Formats: sequence, C-alpha cells, structure tokens
Amino acid sequence: MKTLLVTCLIFVSSGASSVARAEVDADFLIRRYDDQKTQVVSPHFDISGTFNKDTMKVSASFVQDYVTSASADVVSYSSQGVIKEERNEVSTSFETTIPDGNMSVGYIQSDEHDYHSKIVSAGGTREFFQKNTVFSFGFANGNDRINSSSSSTFDERMRHQVYSLSLTQILSKTSLIQFVYDFRVENGFLASPYRRARFVDGGGNVTIRTENHPLTRNRNAFALKYNFFANSVSSTFATTYRLYQDSWGVFSHTLEERMTKEFGKKLQVSFAGRYYTQSKAKFYEDYYTDTGALFYTGNKTLATFDGYMVSVRPAYNLTEKMQIYGKAEYYKQNFKDVSDQGLQISTRADDKPLELTAFVAEVGLEAKF
Repeated sequence: MKTLLVTCLIFVSSGASSVARAEVDADFLIRRYDDQKTQVVSPHFDISGTFNKDTMKVSASFVQDYVTSASADVVSYSSQGVIKEERNEVSTSFETTIPDGNMSVGYIQSDEHDYHSKIVSAGGTREFFQKNTVFSFGFANGNDRINSSSSSTFDERMRHQVYSLSLTQILSKTSLIQFVYDFRVENGFLASPYRRARFVDGGGNVTIRTENHPLTRNRNAFALKYNFFANSVSSTFATTYRLYQDSWGVFSHTLEERMTKEFGKKLQVSFAGRYYTQSKAKFYEDYYTDTGALFYTGNKTLATFDGYMVSVRPAYNLTEKMQIYGKAEYYKQNFKDVSDQGLQISTRADDKPLELTAFVAEVGLEAKF
C-alpha cells in the first residue's frame, strides 16, 4: 500500500505541475493521545492537487498509529503487562466537477497485525437555487478481517455499509444550516477476541468469558448544524447537535459548540466544547449473574456514561501559502455502570466506579504550492 501512496503522490505532483494555476496542498501533523492507560502517537501526512483547469482533484494520505497500552480491556486477563501495536492506514480519493455539483470515489486500507480493513466509497453533491441549496449523498462499503495474537487459528470477518445524506441551506451571507443523516449496518464478528465479560456468582466470586455480541448492528445518526459569522467580533460560531440510536439499544445525544476567532490576518484561534451522554446497550451488564445469557460484553463503550471535551486550536499563517497550527484537547468520561476492577479481578473487593480522562496534543504544518 505504500507503493500505492507513492504512485498517488507522483500523480498529484505531475498533474499539478502540468496545468497552469494548479495547486498542491500538503499537510503534516503529529498527534498524541494519552489517557494514562493507553498512549497513541500518530503521524499524519496528507497531499492533494487539482488539475484539468481545477475541475479534478486527487488526494492521498498516510497515517501511522503507535499504540502502547496497559488498559484493562486488553491486559487484565492475560500474562502481558503492556501491549504494543502499530497500525498503518493509506487512503486515496478522486473528485471531479459535474454540472451543478461533483462526484467522488475513494479507497482506504488499514492494517495491523491482527486487524485488516478495506473500504471503498463513492459520493457526490448537487446544487440548487443558485448554489444556495446543496444536497449531498455518499456510500461506503467495508470488509474487515479480525485475527488474534493469542490464537493462530482465530479468523473472523466483519462487513459494514454506510449510507449518508445531507442538505445544506444558505440562510444569509453570514449563516447556513445543515441536516445530516447517516445509516450504518454491520454484519459478522462484532466483538473483540481480547475483551472479557465478567460473571459473578452468589458468593461474589468472579469468572470471565470472551465476549459474545449479536451478529448484526444497525446504527442511525441524525445531526443538525448551524454556522454563523459575526463580523463585529471577526468570529465564526458553529453549533452541532447529534442524535444516535442503534439496534442494540444504545441511545445518545451530543451537543458541540465551536468558535473561531480571527486576530488580524495572521492568527486564528478555535475554541470548542462538547457534551455527550448515552444509555447502555440492552444486553450490557457490569457483572452478569445469568450464566445462560445469550449475549454478554466487556466493552465499556456499551455502558451508560457521559463525558465532556474542551479544546483550543491556534493557527498562524507564516505566509500566504503556509500555516502552522497546534491543538490541545482534554476530555473526561464518567461511567455509571462500569467498575474499575482494580488488581484483584477474581473478586469485587477493590472495585470502584470507572472514570476516564485523556489529553490529546497535536502540531502540524500545512503548505500550498
């Protein structure tokens, strides 16, 4: 796949240089995530270029994730104290304009030693009423292969499709509103070969089982977005509300507010805050007491919890075609029905409510040629 990326980069460069006024955008950033149990360092490289009188665009990107984890999800029930992983992702896309809109196709491939994913996508937009109304649609089809480092014979598949629709309406010279709907269907192995569900008997003794999930999951997400530019304070405000529901019984709400303030022509600073809350999946339990349960999970993201995020992102224009930026993000999750099982996993003696805090930092450079 690295060969594919190099080929795309050569295509972008040669196509852009052969056409007058064509432009190439390159973006490199490094992102670090740390929640005290898991650390992820991710370098990103993106490049895109236009050609054929700016009516066509080709893009390519490469991402690596270096993961170091002592999370209870993956090491509590194994002999390993720390897990180290590396994931490589490469993607490419092509977009072309059509009368009153555009069409695009894309491909993403992600690989790590025990998980391999391939996604193909297509989409487009259609403009109406002098470009004041834009209708967008998209489709993606993915095939994942799941293996396990603890079993050489473990080999499962998961398939998923995503259907997306959106409608964007310009309300005035300084505001717009957007409606978004996404439907995702998943089939196959939807659990993890590493996570364990916990069972407790009448005497308080704890046993574990590899989790067992339903073979199908349908997800629905609705979002409403409103953007407004306040000229008096040179600031853009973006408000988003998202409602999510799936066939496993998870129901969630997300509210996010983002403000971007301009300080002259050189400096922009974005501030963001997000609140999230969800109910648990219908088969989720912290500890299962029914040993004959059909489905059971050790996935804390299927529990009841809420969380919030705050972030700041400064960006400084070094030149008209070069920008440096950074980002600092903090978030916290409070779980209502998940226990941090402590050191003695065979009993509940040192259990306590689980809280998760994380800090994300990134720095990047974007350049146009």
